Amino acid sequence: MSHYTTQARAGDLPPGLDAAGKHVARLLLTADELSPNMQQRLRAAREQAVDKRRQMLALQAQVVWRHAAQGNVGQGWFEQHASIWHFFGSVGMMLVLVLGLWMIDSVQSDEFVSETAEIDKMLLTDDLPPAAYLDPGFKHFVKLSFPSNDR
Repeated sequence: MSHYTTQARAGDLPPGLDAAGKHVARLLLTADELSPNMQQRLRAAREQAVDKRRQMLALQAQVVWRHAAQGNVGQGWFEQHASIWHFFGSVGMMLVLVLGLWMIDSVQSDEFVSETAEIDKMLLTDDLPPAAYLDPGFKHFVKLSFPSNDR
């Protein structure tokens, strides 16, 4: 005789229905050979049972979601309006975050502009024209005039 395993969770089925299911499973396992007609009928019955179970679980999930959405029934004033305060708190935090990012961007932009302006001012007020810095001979002259000490 083959042994079978149950997949129902504890407390999932009423005891009488669970015992009847185990009895039917035992009978099916002890049957020598089932006719193709009987196998087809059993397969159809199993598909119907699985489909009904899915529908029942979907209905239970809908009920849970509905109760969760209407969870403020029977609560005090503060509990009913706590979600409003959470919303305003979240919006306030988002505004602070956006304001902080904007300030960081503006400070960094101002620093970049002032550094660039300082470099431009130094290039334009220097004795050498800006084209001299691009000349390869000038780079060689600078290397010979100011040798680096990082040997």
